[in-house]
Amino acid sequence: MNMDERAQGSSLEERLYSIKEASELTDVPPHTLRFWERKIPGFLRPDRTDGGQRRYSGTCLAKIRKLDYYVNHKGMSLVGARRMIEEGVEPDSVERELKDRILADKRVRQAVDEIVELIRKKILEEA
Repeated sequence: MNMDERAQGSSLEERLYSIKEASELTDVPPHTLRFWERKIPGFLRPDRTDGGQRRYSGTCLAKIRKLDYYVNHKGMSLVGARRMIEEGVEPDSVERELKDRILADKRVRQAVDEIVELIRKKILEEA
């Protein structure tokens, strides 16, 4: 079965989507899909028809959705977003991790403030 036949869909193989369909399914414009493909080579690798047209798999669409979330909704760079996706970090776990880091940072600052106050009191007692 050649690429054009595969793009039509087969019960034996995964359905492939044109760039227009991929754009509509992910809400990411076609020019952005092409840009991301150029800027992070090897990450988004749609199949190509004999005529050179892109064909996106379901796996590729999932990567596009995650890239869109990290880049356009969380303000991450493409490289950072790619790293998160390759490490298997799910978008909702990023929120939890960030909240945990903020809480830990507050606890550290509170501990430092307490230490500074203890040192200040000790210095004043000795004076």
